[in-house]
Amino acid sequence: MKINHQRLMDLLDELNQITSEGEGITRLAYTEQEQAALDWFIEKCEQHSIRTHRDAIGNVFGTIGPEAEKGVLIGSHLDTVKNGGKYDGALGVVAGLEILITLLENGAQLEKPVTVVSFRGEEANILGGTFGSRAFCGTIEFDEDFIKRMESTPFSLQQVKETVGAERYSNYLELHIEQGKKLENNGADIGVVHAIAGIKRLDVTVHGEAAHSGTMGMEERNDALISTAKILLEFERLVKMYGEPNVGTVGELYVHPNLPNVVPGRVDFTLEVRGTDLETMREIAERFSDYASTYHQVAIKPNIEKHPSDLSEKIVATVEQVCKEAGMGYRVMMSGANHDANSLAAVMDSGIIFIPCVNGVSHNPNECVEAADIEKGANVLFRSALSLLKASQ
Repeated sequence: MKINHQRLMDLLDELNQITSEGEGITRLAYTEQEQAALDWFIEKCEQHSIRTHRDAIGNVFGTIGPEAEKGVLIGSHLDTVKNGGKYDGALGVVAGLEILITLLENGAQLEKPVTVVSFRGEEANILGGTFGSRAFCGTIEFDEDFIKRMESTPFSLQQVKETVGAERYSNYLELHIEQGKKLENNGADIGVVHAIAGIKRLDVTVHGEAAHSGTMGMEERNDALISTAKILLEFERLVKMYGEPNVGTVGELYVHPNLPNVVPGRVDFTLEVRGTDLETMREIAERFSDYASTYHQVAIKPNIEKHPSDLSEKIVATVEQVCKEAGMGYRVMMSGANHDANSLAAVMDSGIIFIPCVNGVSHNPNECVEAADIEKGANVLFRSALSLLKASQ
């Protein structure tokens, strides 16, 4: 059995008609556009006699096969960032839907159920990313900050608590675009994700002395922005020295007083390290801090620290075997971005399958995936799900 590639592409095109006005695709979490996409999913399931379910916060499910057994769960999300692309999240849900339709068309006799889910709010910041899948897995901490932030959402505390439902499933699979260039640059068809990167962030303030830009000589200045430039170059050197899969980024920087005729007196920025080994990430952050404190006037405070998440070795081996049997080139790799699979990894065997995206572009209207790569990825997802069904019987 193989998926119907043209139908999959048609389903993606139909789904992506649901968007706010503007460039690219915009289906922000908890908006009418996300809700319309979730309704679309339910409607498509019902058109093909697939059993449907909505949980308390609106995660949507389509299921075929027996009801009593623990089954395989396939999914992703349908919300997007503002002016995002056509494939981030949506591909995983629509490919799963196509798998269910293909199984039904071929009269597959399933001893365990196969379910496709679209989780809500994967991209949302209000309640933190991957909100729907974390609620589904029962891993949300109901601290004062979370309860306060819930006030600006359509959900109640009771609804979030009633969403827990992961105990019905044994395995989770997610198909996603890579959002980077490693597959494309290495000529690989498939990325087999073994881990999701942890995150280590520091809040850094670099102090100098504000002065008139015309009267303060170059040798007399204490320019906080020039100090920051030197600090960031050392940070880049450190991360590159430690090598893959570690990456370091400063994407947020504020210059004070931020005037064209004033030498900057202070710069604030957030520094981020991602990787698969927390001790290495801490070491990079510590060496950075030692350098910055020794040679510059800085104040450094810890921000967040998230542990890396190992995905299921069983699912990694399953996807690798599927790729070998299909003659596809693959690469075992880390995901530098978070995904719903990270939530699921806390409660069941969880895995991610990557396909290349052109130039690594995502979260962008120019997000592009070759149709042939979509077909390959969907079929690897299909065969991996069938293999997991057989292995669990």
